Amino acid sequence: MCGIAGIIRFDGAPADPRLGEAMAGSLAHRGPDGHGVFARDGVCLAHTRLAIIDPAGGAQPLGSEDGSLQLVFNGEIYNFRELRRELVAAGHRFATRTDSEVLVHGYEAWGEGLVGRLRGMFAFCLVDFTHRRFLLARDQLGIKPLFWTADRRRLAFASELAALRLLPGLDATLDWEAVDQYLQLQYIPPPRTVFRAVCKLPPAHVLSGDLDGAVSEPRRFWSLTYAPRDDLSPAAWEERLDATLNDAIRAHLVADVPFGAFLSGGVDSSLVVERMSRLCEAPVRTFGIDFEDAACSEAAYGRFVAERLATEHHVRTVRPDALAILPELLRHFGEPFGDSSAVASWHLARLAREHVPMVLSGDGGDEAFGGYASYALWLSGVDHRSAPWPQFSDDLGRFLSLVSYVNYPFRARLWREPYRWVLDAPFAWHESVFAALAGLPLLAKARLCDVAAYLHGDILAKVDGTSMAHGLEVRTPLVDVRVMELAFAMPEELLMARDAEGAWQGKLVLKKLLERSFPPAFVHRPKQGFALPLAAWFGEGGPYRRHLETRLLGPDSRLRPLFQAEPMERLVRAVSTGPLWVLLALEQWLRQNGY
Repeated sequence: MCGIAGIIRFDGAPADPRLGEAMAGSLAHRGPDGHGVFARDGVCLAHTRLAIIDPAGGAQPLGSEDGSLQLVFNGEIYNFRELRRELVAAGHRFATRTDSEVLVHGYEAWGEGLVGRLRGMFAFCLVDFTHRRFLLARDQLGIKPLFWTADRRRLAFASELAALRLLPGLDATLDWEAVDQYLQLQYIPPPRTVFRAVCKLPPAHVLSGDLDGAVSEPRRFWSLTYAPRDDLSPAAWEERLDATLNDAIRAHLVADVPFGAFLSGGVDSSLVVERMSRLCEAPVRTFGIDFEDAACSEAAYGRFVAERLATEHHVRTVRPDALAILPELLRHFGEPFGDSSAVASWHLARLAREHVPMVLSGDGGDEAFGGYASYALWLSGVDHRSAPWPQFSDDLGRFLSLVSYVNYPFRARLWREPYRWVLDAPFAWHESVFAALAGLPLLAKARLCDVAAYLHGDILAKVDGTSMAHGLEVRTPLVDVRVMELAFAMPEELLMARDAEGAWQGKLVLKKLLERSFPPAFVHRPKQGFALPLAAWFGEGGPYRRHLETRLLGPDSRLRPLFQAEPMERLVRAVSTGPLWVLLALEQWLRQNGY
């Protein structure tokens, strides 16, 4: 796991290794074990390393034997051993035991076809000096981030926006349509970022070009499709999933350093830790978060799992003063990010890094196996639209009513007149997603839409930003390509069904597996999120009430030129925690970035 950055000059100017060093310095937290810079002709590549596999031999940038290929790579390739054996059989000779060297020889053997063979999490750049070509790629499900910008003079890329902001002459004009997307979703979906001149490379895409300035449009190399099969019995599907999960978790455990796992006590993390306990000889080190407000805490369930599996369990309590890290948190995201659970994730990652450099997590189970409460509402026909929306399909309008943090009617009242033109951007983006899902069942639409947007835009971005801020690698076996493909091949009645009272229950097949080791009362309890106790913190007399009022409504608020005061006052009076946090994070980001 690492940080990567680079510049490819198209204008004949030489590469500047000092700029590469500065970009690497801005990513040092992602790779505390070393850094390297490569400069040749108009190309500069920078890398910071968190050593997980072959700590002694994995320095980057990494070149081919003759130096004609140069690589910077962030991530882990879980099938690198199989690919390595295939390449060795074809005559390739390896100098290291790293997974990164597989990318160099794989490109020599298969060209851009390499990316379709990879099972893992990755963002990388390969420069081919012989053919004067470059290739940027991001993994199938967007576990690892990759930002890029290009003009006639140069193309630049990085793992974080902070590195790109060091580029001389970078246009830092804000994209107000992206800000409106943020208000609706609490994150900015790709390809947009908060800056008009910078893009996110979407998951499962490559971007290639030549060293003279011809740059292609990003191209998709893999798609997750809904293709249910009816050739297996429910029991056979359960066994197929059992074997696939074991294989994924075993693959994610390949490391040359100590490791552990996040453990909340929910279905997904409990299942991952249960499998790890079976596969590992030593007790698994597990890490959890507690809150002083018992209504927000799952810590007792995490302790129950830890005791039952005899893990070495560590817990940290998140208190109201935890919000002091918001400026640092937003610095690592590089743009507004409004998921308040990132604060808890930050403290969880810091706790884990005090013990191990790598952990597994249960992220992805809800999207793959139908675990969100919004899916139950969606299937039940619930519509949260409180006022007329623009003319969109019933499905799209209902879905957006369930996933919006600051909904369309409220945003229409919130924006001041000069900015109201931005309001259609979030709908246009979701319309493009829904157009590809026409004709599918409702649950398939919701799951695929969340994989296309929420999973990588929020969940995985939160995991990457908070963990890499502490130099901690987080691996997500439920987001493994083979697990995801299997989940979308399973009959949906194995994922969600109504119980005896007529209420929708999700993740049924995962719960079946977990019931083999845990009592039904534990497995089937109501789902509890990983949320901060914001209602208590923001309510009258709460420790952050005054801070909230000052930042959103005070005379030096950065939001005052953008938004009407009355709608924000209404949110504060109602203690609408989701929208309030989204606005507070936006205010803080604008403030610390000088806007």
